[in-house]
Amino acid sequence: MPVSRSNLSLLIHCLLAAPVMANEVVVEELLVQGRKGDYSVITEQAQKIIDVPGSLGDPLMAVFSLPGVLSEGDGGGAPAVRGSSPSDNRYLVDGAPAAYVFHAFSTSIFNENIIQDFQLFSAGFGPRYNNAIGGVFDIKLRDPRAQDISTKVDVSILRAGVFAEGEVTDDSAFYLSARSSLLQYFFDGDEAEKEDGIKVQDAPEDTDYQFKYQYRLGDDHRLTLSANGASDLAAAEFTEFSTEVLEEPDFAGDAKIKNTFNNQSLRWQFSANESSELDVQVGHYQKNDDTFWGGEKYFFDITAEDVYALANYQFLLGKSHSISVGAETHNTEYSYDARFINYVCTEFDPDCELRRGELIVAEDAVTIREHSAYVNDHWAITDALVLDVGVQTHYNDFTDETFTHPRIALAWEFTDNWTLNSSAGSYNRLPDIDKTFPQIGNTELQSPTSNHYTLGITQELGNEWSWSVTSYYKTMDDLPLASEINDNTQPFYTNNVEGEAYGMDIFINKGLTDRWYGWLAISASRSTRTNKLTDIERDYYLDTPLVLNWVMNYQMNDLWTVGTRLTAQSGRAITPIVGIQPNPYFENRILPVYGEPYSENLPVYARFDVRFKREMTLWGYPGTYNIDILNALNRRNVTDRNLDYKRTQSLQNFKLEDEVGMGIIPAVGMSLTF
Repeated sequence: MPVSRSNLSLLIHCLLAAPVMANEVVVEELLVQGRKGDYSVITEQAQKIIDVPGSLGDPLMAVFSLPGVLSEGDGGGAPAVRGSSPSDNRYLVDGAPAAYVFHAFSTSIFNENIIQDFQLFSAGFGPRYNNAIGGVFDIKLRDPRAQDISTKVDVSILRAGVFAEGEVTDDSAFYLSARSSLLQYFFDGDEAEKEDGIKVQDAPEDTDYQFKYQYRLGDDHRLTLSANGASDLAAAEFTEFSTEVLEEPDFAGDAKIKNTFNNQSLRWQFSANESSELDVQVGHYQKNDDTFWGGEKYFFDITAEDVYALANYQFLLGKSHSISVGAETHNTEYSYDARFINYVCTEFDPDCELRRGELIVAEDAVTIREHSAYVNDHWAITDALVLDVGVQTHYNDFTDETFTHPRIALAWEFTDNWTLNSSAGSYNRLPDIDKTFPQIGNTELQSPTSNHYTLGITQELGNEWSWSVTSYYKTMDDLPLASEINDNTQPFYTNNVEGEAYGMDIFINKGLTDRWYGWLAISASRSTRTNKLTDIERDYYLDTPLVLNWVMNYQMNDLWTVGTRLTAQSGRAITPIVGIQPNPYFENRILPVYGEPYSENLPVYARFDVRFKREMTLWGYPGTYNIDILNALNRRNVTDRNLDYKRTQSLQNFKLEDEVGMGIIPAVGMSLTF
């Protein structure tokens, strides 16, 4: 949304994050790979991901333990993949677009019982995937099981849920999941008001659901009706004693965030003796983001509604070739209604508070039609050499651009158990919609583009051990640049930022043998952005040169399993505050004076999580106990550094305060199947 970080981002942080703190298909990483044929089974690999410590049993939170993946917040938030922005990613669920897959609390919107297959493509992905220049999260939900109807109940201090599944007829089955957060019932709003000047009205809460009904027409045809959705809500009053109001008096008063997402789809899948597969899907999704602040004086409400259709067909062409072809079309209407002070800034600008524009009152709607198609040839040249060559075309009528993207990947087992991998390709995505709206953005913005290159080596060892080293290089172009707020000759935003990211990922993996499994992921990287008008290059605001993740799970006996996760990161780049100045917009108020952008780093971040899981029986019903200890060493990690408005008394004597992440958080949960 086109409001300042000192407005919307702080609102989201205060309303959603603070309560938690208070108390190789194409040569890329393959996180979970399902078995062909039985799509109703949660695989062993999927269960490993669910049990990663620190994820609270969430099936997608383990992405933050993989090489090249960073979070915006304290171990959560939207993921940034190999130097790209979180907004550069694309999320797919059963092949269809998903508006979002992570709640504001960082947990995903999916019940742990239904993930069947999950792939993260962090660079150099194939032509099937479009509209992304960062990473692609391809999530597949399992099919319902043909069984007697059963119900599973999960309860923890943070969340409760119910999951029902079973057979409807001899040829059909369903499942239904519904969950809700419980954090709102444990949050002390009075204490938060005392400390922060924020009076909580609706403590942060979220819900999600998934439904799938499948009818099997013989052995070769499956017809599936699916629905899924999620919501996030929080509301509070920002008093005159809050830091946000001390910085910007316009922020005083009630504030609220409500985000919702719903998707429905109908899917037909056909397979013929493994020689060919056809997948056709039509669907509809709607996403609403409603925000107001300043006692309802300011608001920004945006709705996206998409009707889509997609098809993929794969068939064998001789003994060594398989061909994949597909197409996708979208008709999306974006509408907004807004009244806000327009802070003209992007990720490139560390001084957003000083880029205050005019009051804007506007509403409008934009319809964007997108069409894409691809073809890919998977060619086993020899038993040791495999080549993927493909091309994708993508068109949208909003920017009236057509892209043709060649993509190639090579895997060569040059000696037993040693494989050399490489990939390259070009990519694009739609421009940020909030920066292209009439009246508040630039309708002439072009689509950001990127080139990806990867080179890696993998060795398979005995006893389920393996290791890999992967290097990558990404270029990014036509990223948005905010214009000077007083320059009436330029639109608010132009395509004048370019970037690059490069690095190396080391991944050492141990499969499940001898009652334990685990992995060590080490990433070294650099990510920068350059203003093409001035040739000024800066570190990207999420640039983190070194990241280490170590995960291990050990089955102590038939009942107990213990897991640990250690995360360590070099300090993230920040822009130092070197002084203060009078606030030019409000009398008797102050604002920071910033030094060289992103020229300093925060202290090293480290976090240790532990999880205990016990199989049990209660009242004759099977279940599990889970004990999670997040940040078990109670390390107070510095996540940001800001001006301390309350302790700063004069222009000559300013104080800074460190924003720290969560302390130690124990969580106890239980699941029971009826």
